[in-house]
Amino acid sequence: MHIPERYQPQLLGPELRTGWRSWALDFFTEQGVTQSPYIDVTLQWDVTDAYGQYQNSPVPGGTFFAFLLWHLAQTLAHHPDFNLRQVDGEWYQLFNPPILVPVAVGGTRRFQEMLLEDVYQREYADFVGYYETSLANARKGLTSQAETSPVYHVSHLIGNLPTLQFSALTLHWREGMAGHTLFYFGRRYWLGDRLLMPFAAKLHHACTDPYVLDVCLQDFASRF
Repeated sequence: MHIPERYQPQLLGPELRTGWRSWALDFFTEQGVTQSPYIDVTLQWDVTDAYGQYQNSPVPGGTFFAFLLWHLAQTLAHHPDFNLRQVDGEWYQLFNPPILVPVAVGGTRRFQEMLLEDVYQREYADFVGYYETSLANARKGLTSQAETSPVYHVSHLIGNLPTLQFSALTLHWREGMAGHTLFYFGRRYWLGDRLLMPFAAKLHHACTDPYVLDVCLQDFASRF
């Protein structure tokens, strides 16, 4: 499978396989070994400060989900372990990975995919218009199905379930997905004066784990 150059892949040679990577990348993807390499984590994420900044944003338009998605993407850009993908037995770091967002459209189709590219490179004001146009196209059925394309296997998958206040969510995984990171947001709710949101993450143990997720989310929180 060829990784498009626009996603800026870098082959992980031996000099980049230090520390955890020196053994975990191969251990958790070893062929012929029956294992479940993914870790599912669901937490109730405090987004109070993020919501306050969203409400006071000088940029018109954009949903709170789009706001969180952009800030999460900017955070992930600085956490390389989340940007690793194994393709044809080789590990790569992507410096500009795409983001795939499932969009509920109902009917027999049920979902349409919204592919967002260059999110790491976009300023928020530019991203808002791009997101709204992409969402409108997905709802009109003008986007292509991504599950069977190479793009699906290198994307971040970030979904939104705004009416489901879930306490646990195990996300889909299939053989051949290595390093693939998946995130899902749930229904926001107030607990006292704090705004909480269910947040599910599926982490490939070859490159990520609850520790690096915690560090990443602390970095996210520091943006506000």
